Amino acid sequence: MGKIITLITGAERGMGLVTAKALGQKGQHIIIGAYNMDLGQQALAELIDVGVEAELYKCDVTNRDDINALVAAIDDKYGYLNILINNAGIAGPMTSPSQTSEEDLRKTMETNFFGAAAMVQAFLPLLKKAEFGKIINITSDLGSLTLASDPTNPLYNFNSFAYSASKAATNFITVAFAKELAGTNITVNSVNPGMTATDLINKKAFEENGAKTPEQGAARAIELASSDDNTLTGTFTQDTGPLPW
Repeated sequence: MGKIITLITGAERGMGLVTAKALGQKGQHIIIGAYNMDLGQQALAELIDVGVEAELYKCDVTNRDDINALVAAIDDKYGYLNILINNAGIAGPMTSPSQTSEEDLRKTMETNFFGAAAMVQAFLPLLKKAEFGKIINITSDLGSLTLASDPTNPLYNFNSFAYSASKAATNFITVAFAKELAGTNITVNSVNPGMTATDLINKKAFEENGAKTPEQGAARAIELASSDDNTLTGTFTQDTGPLPW
């Protein structure tokens, strides 16, 4: 098998960086797709310092020119991509449905859903050229319609409209592409990190309420991306097992 090429969006910090470091130390070649290039340069240096083979590219997932340029760069340099981890995302406003503006709803969906969908569509030809391909969408249990509508579940009381809607939509990227790609060399799965203390939200408040560390939150995505078994597809899981859609 040739070199495993792994692209992680939003890998300049948080769980994305943790995932990049772990997979890089397992021998994968890491491509950081960064929104913030200053943080991206720091992340790249950190990865190289621990012996990870990595490179950095600008990749704002809401910018189709960025995406197309990155596709062209990877195609020109390697001719294929093994693993795409759609990790980039924003929290959006933590407001009730009636208090969520159309502008905030559109902005959250543009990054979390449309951005992830654009990445999958753009990189699918390169994934098809690889010996194997994996698409891993970082979503959330807050996007589970089953859990959100269950009054006995703690998530029932967390009614963040924009974020939850965007993650439910991103879960359907997994469902739709897993069906389209059934029987091919490409698998598609959703992963829930759980409540994790990152810069995406109020990190200190989450830490005080028992949130996972970024290392703990990234564990399932790392496990899935590094597994030699590439038969699991169309699933929504976390570190403790499967989740309902």
